[in-house]
Amino acid sequence: METTASTLIGGHVVLDFANTIAWRLDERRTADRVADPAALLTWAGASGLLSAGRTDALLAAAAEDPDSAADALRAARRLRTALHRLLDSSVDGRPPRREDLAVLRGFFLDAWRRAEFASALPLRPELDVTAPMDAVRLLALEATELLSGPPARLRRCQGPGCGWFFLDRSRSHTRQWCRTGDCGNRERVRRHYERSRGSQG
Repeated sequence: METTASTLIGGHVVLDFANTIAWRLDERRTADRVADPAALLTWAGASGLLSAGRTDALLAAAAEDPDSAADALRAARRLRTALHRLLDSSVDGRPPRREDLAVLRGFFLDAWRRAEFASALPLRPELDVTAPMDAVRLLALEATELLSGPPARLRRCQGPGCGWFFLDRSRSHTRQWCRTGDCGNRERVRRHYERSRGSQG
């Protein structure tokens, strides 16, 4: 499945990165949408994390140095696993695990050491993105910024097995589904089926 506008539903690049695991709460259907380094970098471009030109340059760099590209993919998966648990704990109102905070901290410090401040206020770190691992470093900086703010609008799709995250920007702040036409429809069909069975009993 390619990354398209319809799959970027999180409202923040870090949430869309976490959502590159489809059906993460249902082991029978779980699928990794960034299964190789090229898919990771292509996703980074489609999500807006990287510009089109930078994406092409990193894809070329990955082809020239597949070992480094594979290292970047492993790092991205490690970061994503920690993010899943951190985001779950935020949604569920639980304290984060120290191990997951340590993972994010390690990635953040690695990125911070390589960053420079942008030449404008407010201060914001910028990376000279030249290697596939730099895409992971960008994600670490974005993740730290996201998780430093209030989590009030963070939601997890209530569709059974889905597990995708999003920022609830609805007027009523009652959004429940990653997409109403996907998990929302499935839930409506399930409820209709249960009501139909109940009326026949």
